[in-house]
Amino acid sequence: MSSTGMSSTTTARRLRRVTAGASLIAFPAILIPQALIDPAAGGTGEVMFRAASESAGALTASALLLLVSGILMAPAAAGVLHQARDRGAGLANAGSVLAVLGGFGHFGIAMFYIVALALPGGDRAEMITYIDRLNESPVLGFVAFPLILCFGLGVLVLPWAAWRAGAVAVWAPLVATAAVLAHLVLPESVLAVEVAGLVALSVVFGYLGVRVLRMTDAEWDGVRSPARTDVPVPA
Repeated sequence: MSSTGMSSTTTARRLRRVTAGASLIAFPAILIPQALIDPAAGGTGEVMFRAASESAGALTASALLLLVSGILMAPAAAGVLHQARDRGAGLANAGSVLAVLGGFGHFGIAMFYIVALALPGGDRAEMITYIDRLNESPVLGFVAFPLILCFGLGVLVLPWAAWRAGAVAVWAPLVATAAVLAHLVLPESVLAVEVAGLVALSVVFGYLGVRVLRMTDAEWDGVRSPARTDVPVPA
């Protein structure tokens, strides 16, 4: 292979590594400001109409942040997949599928918010009834909501895959599991619970992302994952 070809290959691999590392850091971190500014938590017709009428800017920004986070799920999952080529490969495969499906769930919420931006100007009662009927449709019940659940399952499974691969100590999957379970068990209306869970996930996946960014190209291209230990493998 010529030096030009080798250089192009090295650049491509480095780009994949940097993209994966940056995505691992960014996808949960982006959801923290999204949760803080989201004016449509709950998504009922009344809430959506009020959010679109009184907080259109915040609703638009929230939708965009959800879209970006959803886009980043695929390269973030690939970052864990790449490190779990041997030990933890099964968990990494399952977690990646769930995470990418969860990204589609975020797309769905974002589209719901964008549709709601057109509500102001219509008859208030009719617009509220329309959103409530949309919430009760089989499409949301059997497609959108399962996709949203996949996000939680994905961010729970991926850290366990990374632990099996030796990329992190056991604290990381334990923290991620606690964050997901707390979100499922505690009231969703408590913003502090949601934000605390997202901060915890940002710490876990941010650690993984920084580890990927600090890797050398040779470490990133290694043919075998390190044996699992309770101490993170130095990057």
